[in-house]
Amino acid sequence: MSSLLLRVISLIAALASAQAAPATWEAANPTATPFDQLSISGNACGPAAFLNAIRFGDQKWQRGMEMIVGNSDETKLSYTIRAYALRPSTRLAGRTRWSRAGINVEDLVAMGNDVLRGRLLPELKSEILLPKSRESAVELLERCHAVLAKSFRNGLPPIVSLRRQVLRKGQDGKPGWLTIESHFVTLIRVPGKVDGTAGSFPFDYLDPWGGKRCSGTLRVASVDAAAYGPIADLPSTPVGKKLVLEGERSNVTLSAVVGRW
Repeated sequence: MSSLLLRVISLIAALASAQAAPATWEAANPTATPFDQLSISGNACGPAAFLNAIRFGDQKWQRGMEMIVGNSDETKLSYTIRAYALRPSTRLAGRTRWSRAGINVEDLVAMGNDVLRGRLLPELKSEILLPKSRESAVELLERCHAVLAKSFRNGLPPIVSLRRQVLRKGQDGKPGWLTIESHFVTLIRVPGKVDGTAGSFPFDYLDPWGGKRCSGTLRVASVDAAAYGPIADLPSTPVGKKLVLEGERSNVTLSAVVGRW
């Protein structure tokens, strides 16, 4: 097949996709009640964000809630952690998936798939949102949106991993970006289409810290700013802000997404 024909097919597919995009991608069950991680633990954001995703998803994904034992949100979250999150970690030898340090992306995916397997639902997947080789800021922002939109299209609000990073001197005296706190939230609305040249796009999300509905902005101002991922401006979610020392440069980055694509 000629390269010209391939480009034509790619263009047609892109145009068809653009025409099919709604004004916004949003959770199928937007009026549901969010889980509050604080009912169990300040480190339960991952399991709570997962439960929010399936509760706010379409009817297919809501079947995952049928595997969660409990007569209240508190008991359902507690059961999820005890039954699925305390199994051996897929990444850290000798550790459980969830601990007082929280849960990482790989273990959250494994935990969620164990829950969903009981209802014969599709497997969750994760994608790291660090810049790829030679990827521009515009391309990175558009890739982030495409991943989020695809999970919405498949009925599952995406779960995103946030990291508070500071520019801090190491033991060698040289400054470097250091992650000082992580957090998981569940997106419930993003625009239907995004123009990466605009540099940003808004989104709504569920913060399991208090079970709040919040709004934020995802942006990539430049290649340098995107060195550790797209930046999430979250006025209602501090993510380790109290750990930032006076005068330090700091950003919250969207480092990974868990969803269905």
